Amino acid sequence: MKILLIGHGYVGAYLRPVLIRSGLDVVVCDQNVERLAGVENAMRCRYQELTIADLADFSVILWFAGHSSVPMSLRDPDGALANNCLDLLHFARRKPINARLIYASTASVYSVLSDGEAVPPALDESETRLDPMNPYDCSKISIDALARCFANAITGLRLGTVCGASPQLRAELVFNAMNLAAMRDGYVQVSNRHSHRNLLFLEDLAHYVLKLVELNADLPPILNTGSLNISIGELADRIAAFHGVPVVDKGNSTTYSFRMNCNKIQSLCGAAPEISIAERCARFREAYRPLLKAAS
Repeated sequence: MKILLIGHGYVGAYLRPVLIRSGLDVVVCDQNVERLAGVENAMRCRYQELTIADLADFSVILWFAGHSSVPMSLRDPDGALANNCLDLLHFARRKPINARLIYASTASVYSVLSDGEAVPPALDESETRLDPMNPYDCSKISIDALARCFANAITGLRLGTVCGASPQLRAELVFNAMNLAAMRDGYVQVSNRHSHRNLLFLEDLAHYVLKLVELNADLPPILNTGSLNISIGELADRIAAFHGVPVVDKGNSTTYSFRMNCNKIQSLCGAAPEISIAERCARFREAYRPLLKAAS
């Protein structure tokens, strides 16, 4: 089975060695030459430039190349619409008709404004909210809707807030940021304790991607993909307890909140192995403590 992995950033750089260790033949596509340093079987170009002939030999395409956050999309709303929706749709129509395309959608399409201590419901794939709050959510909702009508064999993974150690670290993601602050500054800072997120650890994403690649049956058009639902306050408390540091509460502001029901992907793939937040913190610390010491 030949796999095309589009995007060698935070997610792609983690997934690539996992896919290779599982025995898959992986080719990577990324426009950032620096990200591909030392990477064999790489296409150094924009995925938008790939032709029908370029894609002919691939049986599975994994797309993790989008405008990947609300701030990025706010800075470049037209680019977010093009990259996350229009360009991706045109790309999906160039692939072999039976080749499976799995792309990164987002759980934030379930977002509601955080309202005090109210806990949002854990929504399933049928309960998308059609009132996007920003260009990022709008672009993701749009491709989720268009793909099922205008493309074939395409599945969107509505990813929780992705987190964990990767060769291409994103330090701003909430779990990562809290651990880095505990290790570097000696405290964990938290705002909006009562807002909720669904977290998706990279190990769990890899578990689901590998299982989906192996499945022979047609996949659903949308799959919620997450590890756990948790309040921001509880997450901060657990991370601080692991590191033995205090929590600094910065109060509340207007923010968003979401929780997901991930029963469908678990029934298809089996649940990812249960790992405690303390163990996740230990793995993160092991990966980044040497770098922080070197920087200091």
